[in-house]
Amino acid sequence: MTALVTHALALFLVAFPGQAPPPPGQAPPAEALTGDPAGFWLTEEETAVVRIERCDEGLCGWIHWIDEGGRTVDDLNLDRSLRTRPLCGLRILSGFEQNPGNPAEWRGGEVYAADDGRTYSARIRMEAPDRMDLRGYRGITLLGRSQAWVRVPGDDYPRCEPSAGG
Repeated sequence: MTALVTHALALFLVAFPGQAPPPPGQAPPAEALTGDPAGFWLTEEETAVVRIERCDEGLCGWIHWIDEGGRTVDDLNLDRSLRTRPLCGLRILSGFEQNPGNPAEWRGGEVYAADDGRTYSARIRMEAPDRMDLRGYRGITLLGRSQAWVRVPGDDYPRCEPSAGG
C-alpha cells in the first residue's frame, strides 16, 4: 500500500509541478484537473485532430484534420448508405454534459469510432488542461476502451477539405 501511495504522489508531482500534493486520501483540487475541453485535440494514433466546442447538445467534436494518406471516407460504417460520406468535418463526439460533482469529467456523450463504424457511449475526463482521456463503452465504462488525446494549436493542423473520394 505504501508503494501505491508513493507512486500516486510521484505521479501527482509530475502532473502538477510546483503544487502541493493533497492530504492523503483526498483527490487533487478540482481546479487542478479542470480544463475546458473546447479546442483542438490530437488523437492517440496521431492520425486526426478533432475540434471540440459547445453545441446545442452540450459538447461536440468534429474531425478537423486527417493525416496525409489517412482514410478520407467513412467506408467502415455499418450503414452501407453512409460509406461514401467524407470523414473530414464529420461530427464524431456529441451530447457530453459536465459532471456537476466532478468538473473535470464530461459524461452522457457518444463517440463515433470511424475505425469500426460504430457509435459508443462515452465520457471525457480532463487529466490536465492539455490532456484528456476519452473512453468509449457499451453499457458500463468497464466494458470499453480509452484513448489519451493531447491538446494542440489548431493553426498547426490545417483544416481538411471534405472529399467524396477515398
